[in-house]
Amino acid sequence: MLEACCGRFHAGAPAPDAEALMRSRYSAYVLGLEGYLLATWHPATRPAALELNATSRPQWLGLAVKSHMPLDARQATVEFVARYKINEAV
Repeated sequence: MLEACCGRFHAGAPAPDAEALMRSRYSAYVLGLEGYLLATWHPATRPAALELNATSRPQWLGLAVKSHMPLDARQATVEFVARYKINEAV
């Protein structure tokens, strides 16, 4: 299922739209793919590092895309809810 959804984007294929990019970024958080997240983050707001392997990693619980609206050929708005728990025993 991961390959059909997001694995190909993690491997280097471009996401076809903002919704697919959002789904691939969520799964990258779940999988700890810091390189992918940094590569797909706009340079104006991208941090130097994410420290995804910190000892108190979030437990990711799900992603719900509420809406996806293309604004033009290069921009879109994606409304989403990403759920996670922090500092919980797994």
